[in-house]
Amino acid sequence: MTIQFSSVIAAEKAELGSGFSALRVEPGRFGGAADPIMGFDHYRMNAVTFAPHPHAGFSAISYLFEDSTGGLRNRDSLGNDFVVGPGGIVWTQAGEGVLHDELPAKPGREVHGLQIFINMSAAAKNTPPLVMRLDGSEVPVSTVPGGSTVRIVAGSYRGIASPLQSADSIDLLDCALIAGSDLDFPLEAGRNMLVYCESGEVRLTAKANESVLTAGDAVAISVSDAADSLRIGSDSDARIVLLCGQALNEPVVQYGPFIMNSEAQIGEAAMRYRSGAMGRLEPLS
Repeated sequence: MTIQFSSVIAAEKAELGSGFSALRVEPGRFGGAADPIMGFDHYRMNAVTFAPHPHAGFSAISYLFEDSTGGLRNRDSLGNDFVVGPGGIVWTQAGEGVLHDELPAKPGREVHGLQIFINMSAAAKNTPPLVMRLDGSEVPVSTVPGGSTVRIVAGSYRGIASPLQSADSIDLLDCALIAGSDLDFPLEAGRNMLVYCESGEVRLTAKANESVLTAGDAVAISVSDAADSLRIGSDSDARIVLLCGQALNEPVVQYGPFIMNSEAQIGEAAMRYRSGAMGRLEPLS
């Protein structure tokens, strides 16, 4: 069995105006080990930042940490207009294309969370767009011996499935570690994992591999041929986020808000957007 840990990458600061700041992990720095993850921002937002904009070919995910002081409002060209609160998630599975707009539900109330872009497989890129959501109370939680907890935001963990299941089977887990406890996660052949440390310090081990992450660090893990497990431990309280998905190993062409497999598909997505086939969404007045 071959398990490979990438080098540990420290997130870099990014800002967009005065109302949005982020610690940004660039998945491309992991080579192919983070496939299918295309973007990862640990952000704080307290003002309207983005105008309505399109997406196609990937999933745009907004997950709010439980300590977020405000909710996130989602508007999209499918007719949705709703708010998710702390601990909730909006999963925009863009497919052929959709317009959306995300902003703090109440100006000045900080939204603290993750903005994640995950590539969709070639087959899923041709599906109609779908916007999924969970409120914080709908996210199942697994408590392990020692008191650590795993919020199963999407996908599944140890036989517990989230109500939110994506087209390409992505696991998104928010884990709060109690000092002195361990968490164990299965590693499956062909599925890559990204681990991000939101706070504290954690040790990751699998076979002969070991990494130590502190707040703002990330590592990618790839498994090439057989299953095993990843153990995560901490001497102090810590919070980590795990993302796991099947490595697509497909051509990737990105142009702005579109992620496709070829230049021709990018042109087709741009044409759908310009023609209004992705729908309409007016800016807030």
